[in-house]
Amino acid sequence: MAAVIRLGVESIEQGPRGKTVCVVRCLGEQVSVGDFLSTAVFEDGTSTKVDLRIVMILRYERPVGLLDSPHSAKIELAGVDGLEGVRELRGCPQ
Repeated sequence: MAAVIRLGVESIEQGPRGKTVCVVRCLGEQVSVGDFLSTAVFEDGTSTKVDLRIVMILRYERPVGLLDSPHSAKIELAGVDGLEGVRELRGCPQ
């Protein structure tokens, strides 16, 4: 079975330089800077395809290279916005 990134989304805000910043909890495989997220799951259970790349992970306001389960962090995402109401982001590790 293929590894799957699963991030539970606690909050979403507009970040620097037009990027999106989310507070997340790692629910699946380890997440690294540079990983891509391909699916957004909304509060009503619907999902949609997205094209997001993790450009920064901050734990205790310090940049780190990875996040593993069950820890939380802020992540900075590059790509599309329109993530209001998202409860989970999914993808595949590189």
